[in-house]
Order: sequence, then structure tokens, then C-alpha cells
Amino acid sequence: MFRFSPNPNRAHLVNWREWGLEAFEEAQRQDKLVMLYLGAFWCGFCQRMDETTLSVDETQTLLNAYFIPVRVEDAQRPDLNARYSQNGWPTIVFMTPQGDHVASVNYMPPNDFCDVLVRLYQMYTEQRQELEQSLAEANQQSSQVSTTSEPASPRSESVAEIAETLMGLADPIYGGYGPDHKFLHPEAHQFLLSRYHATGDRAYVNHVALSLEQMRRSQTHDNQDGGFHRYSSKRDWTEPHQEKLLADHAGLLSTYLHMLVITGEARYEEMAQEIIDFLDRRLSDADGVAFLGCQDYVRAVTRRISEGQEATPREPGSTFWIIDDWVYTDANAQAASAYLHAYQILGESRLRERALNALDFLWEHCRDSEGRVCHYFDGSPYVPGLLIDKTHLAHANLDAHAVTGEPGYLERATALGQSILSEHKNPAGGFYDISENGPGHLRHKLTLLTENGLVASLMLRLSDVTSDISFGEGATWALGAFTDDLSPYGVFASDFGMAMAGYMSSPLTVTLEAAPGDPQARVLALSAMDRLTERRVTWIFRPPDEKAKAALYLEDGDSKVGPIYEPAQLTPDLLTAARLS
Repeated sequence: MFRFSPNPNRAHLVNWREWGLEAFEEAQRQDKLVMLYLGAFWCGFCQRMDETTLSVDETQTLLNAYFIPVRVEDAQRPDLNARYSQNGWPTIVFMTPQGDHVASVNYMPPNDFCDVLVRLYQMYTEQRQELEQSLAEANQQSSQVSTTSEPASPRSESVAEIAETLMGLADPIYGGYGPDHKFLHPEAHQFLLSRYHATGDRAYVNHVALSLEQMRRSQTHDNQDGGFHRYSSKRDWTEPHQEKLLADHAGLLSTYLHMLVITGEARYEEMAQEIIDFLDRRLSDADGVAFLGCQDYVRAVTRRISEGQEATPREPGSTFWIIDDWVYTDANAQAASAYLHAYQILGESRLRERALNALDFLWEHCRDSEGRVCHYFDGSPYVPGLLIDKTHLAHANLDAHAVTGEPGYLERATALGQSILSEHKNPAGGFYDISENGPGHLRHKLTLLTENGLVASLMLRLSDVTSDISFGEGATWALGAFTDDLSPYGVFASDFGMAMAGYMSSPLTVTLEAAPGDPQARVLALSAMDRLTERRVTWIFRPPDEKAKAALYLEDGDSKVGPIYEPAQLTPDLLTAARLS
């Protein structure tokens, strides 16, 4: 269960526990502080701390004697990461046996960290009364800010405000968002492209084009092995950190495909194919079914970690890559959705099969014996009850239903949507990130903007496909929880903006009958996106009759129009005649 730096280290000699009630119960029995070590598989400072601070005898002696050490990875437990991460990884949190927060630090060299351990032990044993009084006051203040009032009505102005915020953050020279370090942020690109369709403003698509080109030409793009590094330390995409995450590539694949549909330029198809190749080669399991978490590059070090044992068989200073081979439900679902989109646009049937196989794997292996969706699979499923997993998995199953027409995928998505409504609803508005409380800060459920944006979009899709009004009400509940100024969220409001734009539109079903990869299908799809801007479109993809031309069919309740073979046929008069506008 525990993973350590791939370089030689002795961090495993710390008596690590898994996160859970058992660790806190043990802390209560032994009257010791809990130390939560929250790291990341790909984090260089986490690897360094394993190799140095956590490998020295003094650290191990102090931790094993006077603390209950708990070790967790951010990707393993996004619920803990949302509550405890502070200034990056590793975040090291000290808590009372009851789960109250005492102190947090980040990476520290051995001597400094041991000093902290000694001071905290002394404070806990010698100043207990003062500590407990301070914690009681903090808990009282926290309880006073809670609310049980129902949410307000969703605020439509937020769509334009989010677009304005993103364009205010847009770097006009190097692309991306913000003046300093750059993250990939495919969700921001997708939001701007949706605003382009809605408004016709080329500034949106131009910024996405600039960003993708600057990324491709920079060190953030690995032009040897493929893929994109998670972020760059510099504005111009130089000095990238070496990790490459599955979820980022799923989002980028969808972005490149979207740009291919808008522009028809071959460079976007080339980059989409490169991302697919990277995911197939590097982030796929041995059977080519499930996708793996990430690739990271690590620099080999030379250290003597025990008497007579040389530190590493690798050349000191050389770089080697490692793979996070756990299967994460949320990221796999995003990759499956991206592959289904790629199948429709590029026409390669293997992409369809890969996506469907991945979804079947998740449904079979990433649920526990009670049928609860779990966050990751490592021989067995772990961590049930996360909102983000249910949401992405439901979206992907709706995408599969749109492509295949098979009712089983819709049944899965509907069941997941109902689970969200019954297990995650916040009485004050929105949906909680977890279904059940736990120790420490897990006793406080969170209602997060990004997750609620994704939930709102899901609820709208389910409402449109099933005509179940409870899903439409769920969308209103999610969006109404956030009616204040969203500009402080920056790019992280993108998914919420997409959902709000959909909420303000009326539903319309568009069936595209075309062979996957048919260029005319792209033309028709683009015309629908550009001309049906006031509609919330549910797409259905069907193969045509033999030798039939690509065609669109529009459906709004009992009103139907089609076949439509040319974009010019999508006129306002046509829509008005069919009572579709």
C-alpha cells in the first residue's frame, strides 16, 4: 500500500499506518499525536524527504516512539488532499488523537524536522491545557460559520464574469493563464471554446490556439517520448516539472479534437494522435484496457543507505522514468470520454473499443462488494464514496450511450446520478465531496465549486435524456450554491461556467448519422454548435445506412426536423417552422 522514492531510502522503517479510524483509535489509546504525511507519487520534494529526512535514525526513532505516523498520497485520497494540502507536497500535518489540527509543515531537512518533532512532543505533553483550550476555541468559531439556509437561484451573469476573468488571466504572449508558472488547464480552454460558439468572438478561439501552439513548441511538451508535463515554473513554459498526468492528457485530447473541428487544421489532428499514442504506450496497463495514473522522471542519486549497501545501480545523475500503475476511476472515465470523442472525429474503431473496455473495467473492478464506486484499483478497489468519481464515471457512461445506443450505459449513469442525489446533497445547497464522514477533517464535508459544476452538467444531461425532473432540480441545487463573485476562483471556475451556460439554455436532441471520421460530419457538427448556441444539445451518434450521406436530425419533444445534409439548411426559418427555437 505504501510507496516510496524509487531511489534508495529507508523511509519504510517508519512504522506507517493507513489513514482510518484505527490510526486515531491507536493514537487515543497511546495518547500520541497523529502525523499525517501527505505526498504525491511524482513529487520531487517527497522523494527527497524519503531519501533524506525520513531515512535517518533520529527521525525514525522519534516518529515510531512518540507519534502515530500515517502516510497517504494525494491521488490516492483527493478528499484528504482537499482538506490538508498546504503550499504543495509533502504536507505534513500534526493532529491530536481526536483529529484536531495542531500544526503543518512542508519539506524539511533532517535536523530541522527532528527539532519540530521534539517541540511538538514537548508542547503536547507539557502544555496540554493551553493546547486544548486553543483547539476548543478554534472549533467553536468553525461551528459558528455553518449555515442551513437553502441556496439562492443560479446567477446567469456568472458565465460572462467567468469568461472575463479567464481572458483577464490570459497571457497574450505565451498563452496559458496567469503571469507566472503555467499549468495545462484544458478545462479553461474548453470553456473558452464554448464561449466562442455562443458569441462568435474569435478572441476566445485565438487564445486557445496560441496556448496550444506555445505549449507544443516549449519544453513542457516532451518531443521525444510524447505527452505534456504537468506544469512549468516559468511564464514561457520553460523549466517544466516532469510528471505527466492521465487526467491532463484526457482534457488536452478533447481540446485538440475540438480545435480540429473548429479549424480543420491538420496540426490539431497530429497532436491528438500523438496524445493517443502516448497514452497507449506509457499510461496503459499490460492488457491495454485500463489507463494508469501518471509518468514521472526521476534523477538517480548515490547514497549509502546501510552498511555495506551501495545506494543505486543506476548511473548517478541519470534520469529514469517511473509509472504510477494504479487505476484511478475519475481519470480513467475522463480518458474514456476523450477516446469516444476521438473515435467520432478520427474514425478509428479501436478508440471506441478501448473506451468501452475501460468503462467496463471500471464498472467491474472499481466498485466494492456493496456496489459502491471506489476511487482507485490496485488489485482491489479502495476509497468509496467520492463525488468526483461518480460524476466523471456517469459522464463517461452517457458518452458511451450516445455512441452505442446501448441502454446499459444509460442505466449506469442514471444509477450514479441517483446515488449523488441521495448520498451527497448538502441541505444548504450543492453537493458534498464525500458521502460519509470520517476522522480528522473528514468530519467536515465540503461543497466544492469545480465538483459542483461537473455535477450540474451531469444532472442537466441526465434530465434531458431521461426526462426525470429530479435531475433538473439537482442541477439547480448545485448551481444555486455559488452565487457570489467567482473571480477569486480564476480558471477553476471553468467547469462551473460550462454548467451555468447549459443551465440557461433549453434542451435539444441532435442526432448525427455519419460514418465516424467523415469530414462532412465535422462540418455538420460545427454548424450545429455555431448555430444552436441558445440550446443545450444532447448529441446522439449513429452510423448511416449504407452509402448514405452524413445527416443531422433535430428533435425537441414531438417536433422533429431532418435529414439536414448541408450547414446552409440550418436556418432560423427552419428552426422556427419546427417550433425548435
